[in-house]
Amino acid sequence: MTDPDLHLAYAVRWRAGDARPGKHPARQAGIGGAIHGVRPFWQWPDARRIDVRRSITDPFETLMVRQMENTGSITLVLAADLSASMAAAPGGAQLPALAAAAGRSAHRAGDAFGFIGFDDSIRPELKLPPTRARGAGVEMAARLADARPGHGAAAIAELARHLPARRCLLLLVSDFLLPLDLLADALARLARHDVAPIVTRSDTALPRAGLLRLRDAESGRTRLLLLRPSLHRAWQRARAERRAALDALFARHCRPAFYIAGGLDLAALGVGLCGV
Repeated sequence: MTDPDLHLAYAVRWRAGDARPGKHPARQAGIGGAIHGVRPFWQWPDARRIDVRRSITDPFETLMVRQMENTGSITLVLAADLSASMAAAPGGAQLPALAAAAGRSAHRAGDAFGFIGFDDSIRPELKLPPTRARGAGVEMAARLADARPGHGAAAIAELARHLPARRCLLLLVSDFLLPLDLLADALARLARHDVAPIVTRSDTALPRAGLLRLRDAESGRTRLLLLRPSLHRAWQRARAERRAALDALFARHCRPAFYIAGGLDLAALGVGLCGV
């Protein structure tokens, strides 16, 4: 069971194109909210919004009215890597809770919520088209709890074909242990959308020296490794270089990544998603 009190805060910088009521600034002008701008009365004939100061100071003595900002709704999509390596990471076990919280928050904001599960292919049994149904996130959480992990994450390159035509906020959850050229291609295909990467990482610390048995989560193969201080330093350096390469890639294509190592902190994630 997921905690019904858990929610996920999020915000976008772009203007919502959906005319349905919501909490996000919309492209269309409205009758409430913040001031969107001023226009001549003949273009926006609303006597309730006459801006006396701007009208008096206008050199052409034009009667000006305040145009108020409207609010609208967006679509929030959670796309999750369901590979075996994700299942072995701490963040993989948090996916049901994240899906439930995201769906619950989208419904509260008047937004649509969708979900796409993928490994080397899109998982049809773990795909939910955008909906405003109240329990959509909880339904996906139940499906995820029973889902079996797959292999690989090559279908990340296919995500763009399964997203709405209109711009959406895409929460992309993965350990991103895939070739950087594949990831760059996938992010380029997602350019029309607002992509927020959520990177899961193991928080297990390796010893500096000694015998270590390693298991590949994808293939199940095990390997006995003699860990030396020099090898430990090389591993740390490679990990730091990988993170730097990912951060540089995200900086070119989307939002900065949020890293999960251990438990999922929805409050901290919400701060990151609202900071845009």
